[in-house]
Amino acid sequence: MEKKLVKLKNGITFISQKLDNVHSVTISVNFKVGSLYEDQINNGITHLIEHLFFRQWDNLPQKQLYYEMQCMGAEIAAKTFHDYVSFSITVTPDSFIKAFKLITKCLNKFDWTDDIVKIEKKVVYKQIENDYQTFDNWIDSYYFKDTKYEKTIMGTIESVQSISLKDINSWKDKYFCSNNSCVAITGNYSDEDFLTVQNILSQINSSGKLAETIICYPLHFEKRNISNRYSLISNDTDISDITIFFDINKDYNYETVRLLSSILGEGCGSLLSMILRENYNFTDDIYTNLTCYCGFRRLSISFSVNNSDFIESLHHFFKSLVDFRKEISTNDYLTSINFFTKNQLFDLDNSNELNSNYVLCDFVLYPSVISEPIKRKEKYEKITLKDLKKYANDIFIAKNLSLLIQTNLDKKLVKNSIEKMIKTLYMTDCFK
Repeated sequence: MEKKLVKLKNGITFISQKLDNVHSVTISVNFKVGSLYEDQINNGITHLIEHLFFRQWDNLPQKQLYYEMQCMGAEIAAKTFHDYVSFSITVTPDSFIKAFKLITKCLNKFDWTDDIVKIEKKVVYKQIENDYQTFDNWIDSYYFKDTKYEKTIMGTIESVQSISLKDINSWKDKYFCSNNSCVAITGNYSDEDFLTVQNILSQINSSGKLAETIICYPLHFEKRNISNRYSLISNDTDISDITIFFDINKDYNYETVRLLSSILGEGCGSLLSMILRENYNFTDDIYTNLTCYCGFRRLSISFSVNNSDFIESLHHFFKSLVDFRKEISTNDYLTSINFFTKNQLFDLDNSNELNSNYVLCDFVLYPSVISEPIKRKEKYEKITLKDLKKYANDIFIAKNLSLLIQTNLDKKLVKNSIEKMIKTLYMTDCFK
């Protein structure tokens, strides 16, 4: 059955896809709010509210909520991002209606008490103190320096301390409401169950309004030069960590960019992996990631090298880009395309991943990329070598290029060496 997307009268965005071949159903309730919507004073309020739901879920206190979940052999998972909050649960089909009634209680209007807030704040303080910054969060903090994305999702102990009960309940009423929500169901459910959940959703009162999408570009987006393309951080080891970013605007077709990044740097047979790892043994791995944001995308390529190999490894990196722009071979295409055509349908075997993808594409980033696996497969099948070469020549240029480098090498030497590569070593319009 094809995916369905409707806007209900009470403002809820409702996404559904029936998958008869799986043995699970995933239900998620999502809200368009996060640290992008906060300021320095109330930074962390969205994450705190995510926590508070597990202290009191509508009329259910914490112990009762946990009991209800565990009786179904499942737990509600929650995550706060910069631009949305997601609550989800995956259950067997026989528990679908019970789980749906439970998780959608978060759409009801209720308030928390001061005692509950005080208890949960202590939990959040511990999280902030013990915060482990992932690699992606770390590179984001530099790529988005001095923008709204730089704010942490959890906030600081000081900002969370300053948030009052009135602030919390007001924020909840404004953003955790029907008109600012998306409910998604993906998996194996009956037609009768579908009608039941539609009826449950229709009885939820309309409240609030849909939050405006916030587009937050990094500084100097697509306007990079020697004065703003570098973030250089000192370390005390013999290893240099290198991340190269390319700014990509929303006008470029996502599927073509995705295939291009795969050929260039994803997997053991990618161009950069073969050159930097297999041929020259500069690095043991290359981490490539194409990230979608509202209004734009970012390609990041990360690897670590010995300081003694720093200059030579970047020489080969940039030379590989120049060669890549000149010629993308049929073999490059054939060894990557099946991951995005034949394998695209793997998504239909995973109700949880499919659910997350629909919410991201059709609610958070909308309109951004095609979400349905079958339609994505068809779009990938239409990509030609000519398309890939054009995109490579448009994207891999100096005005889109920035670098995050952690090294104990002399910073002036690093910048001058890289700029020399960009300006003189490769006499090509790639880096004009």
